[in-house]
Amino acid sequence: MKKFKSQVSIGIICVLLGFMLSYQFKMINKQSSAVEPDTNTPEIITENEQLKTSKQEMQKKIDELDAKTKEYESTSAGKDEQSGVIYKELQETRILTGGTEVEGQGMTIYITPKSNIFGSSSEDQLINDTDLVHIVNELNAADAEAISINDIRLTSRSGIRNAGNAIIINDEKISYNKRITIKAIGKNDILESAINFPGAISQSLTQTCDITMEKSDKVVIPKYNKTYNFEFAKPIEKK
Repeated sequence: MKKFKSQVSIGIICVLLGFMLSYQFKMINKQSSAVEPDTNTPEIITENEQLKTSKQEMQKKIDELDAKTKEYESTSAGKDEQSGVIYKELQETRILTGGTEVEGQGMTIYITPKSNIFGSSSEDQLINDTDLVHIVNELNAADAEAISINDIRLTSRSGIRNAGNAIIINDEKISYNKRITIKAIGKNDILESAINFPGAISQSLTQTCDITMEKSDKVVIPKYNKTYNFEFAKPIEKK
């Protein structure tokens, strides 16, 4: 029992350290985004390179910490049947919340803006946030178990919205004039049928973009790039 408690304590410590590293990683991302508008001066270029290096080092630490946490969890899971059940539930929760990288059968959708549509300029917005939201809703309705846009994992707390000259997803910018890749894991035949159903993709999007789909037995979707914080929602304790 003492041994199990110590493993749980170690796991909690690892989770806390992971949160701290993820928070620092997020701040580095924000700093990197802040210097994007002007990348011509030597000072900005140097700062960008330093931020990229810090980001890579931080990601490496997070990956190492995740590996250690999984090692502790796997060791605890083999102790008895109850520990095994708890470990299985933990893994399923991580998949649901995007806390782990996943793979499985599914499909990939490529949305590629057409060039010079009716004389449109490179500044015209060819893909809208509502187009992406509608496609994601159709995939969710078709029981997709995990979805990403340009390798940005979507969860129940992900937002997709227009902002200035880009579309923002999980605080990350993606261009609305460059190819967007949507990945979904689930029964690929059902996912394909859902997207091919009339109205699943808006007519305006098909006019401005080439849309292709590819089914696969192995689609890889990365984990969620943020941490969950609950300030107001609290569990109800039943008396």
